[in-house]
Amino acid sequence: MKLASGMATKTLLKNTWFLSSSGFKYGYVFINGSRIEDAGEGDPPPEYELVELMYDFEGDALVTHGYSVVVDIVEYVLRGLDNIDLSIFTREELRKLANVGLVNSYINGVTLPVAITSKPEVVADVARENMMRIALIVDRGTVSRNPFLLLLEVDNGKVYFEDRVIGEYNTVICKPKTITSECRILDTRQYGNTTTAIEEAFMTIGDAHKAIELLTNTYRLTGVDSGYIEKNSASDLIIHDMKNPLKTLPLVKTANMEKLVMRAQQPDIVFIGGDIFYDHGENLAIPVVKIHEIIKKRVK
Repeated sequence: MKLASGMATKTLLKNTWFLSSSGFKYGYVFINGSRIEDAGEGDPPPEYELVELMYDFEGDALVTHGYSVVVDIVEYVLRGLDNIDLSIFTREELRKLANVGLVNSYINGVTLPVAITSKPEVVADVARENMMRIALIVDRGTVSRNPFLLLLEVDNGKVYFEDRVIGEYNTVICKPKTITSECRILDTRQYGNTTTAIEEAFMTIGDAHKAIELLTNTYRLTGVDSGYIEKNSASDLIIHDMKNPLKTLPLVKTANMEKLVMRAQQPDIVFIGGDIFYDHGENLAIPVVKIHEIIKKRVK
């Protein structure tokens, strides 16, 4: 099953808290395909309820924009291992490894993964095969464009998007423990768990609003959207369901919502491009084959 169906699925999320550019609001989010058509306070217009899919969270959910950070994709399965030469894997095996890395990214709320990899051509392949938007940080002119790639290109130590300078590579990209005011993209590679890296970033910054700005910043840098839940934003969403007993927290004031976000727990539901990717523990989109035999065969 490819995630991007090409059909404009309409979905209504109602009676939920959502994070807009002006703060947390209580109301509804109306999704039409790959974009948010409307988001507002209070009850949705009656015609919005004539949709293919509707969630009534009864006030017990928090919706935020999906994140975009640097993650391991091809290398994900091998993270933490020393001196593993990816050339020992076939192209098909590398694609299977990359699919696992993508699934890890998405189930942790990283809806626009950014890859820094020795195998950019494999990432380009899986983006196209799964019809998913992925960002790549590569040397300028080394990777061909396709509709599913956002290329952040490095030239003479600077990072560019198209012809616009983002900044110096060594300051634009930062680790969770070394975030500075010049950081634009968080690098979570080499962490055993992506959510651990994200939570550490929240702790380093100490301000939920500023941390979310960083975690969604690639969306702004590449012109996809504002990184918030609002009209015409990409329908890449993270949903935390308070009916999950591991997350029970009264969503009655902004401080509690900020605490929930800063806990950086795995989302309960993830939407990408208006389609449900992950729903309460189940991956619904990218088939992941068992790869332990590949690893056993290639890594001694």
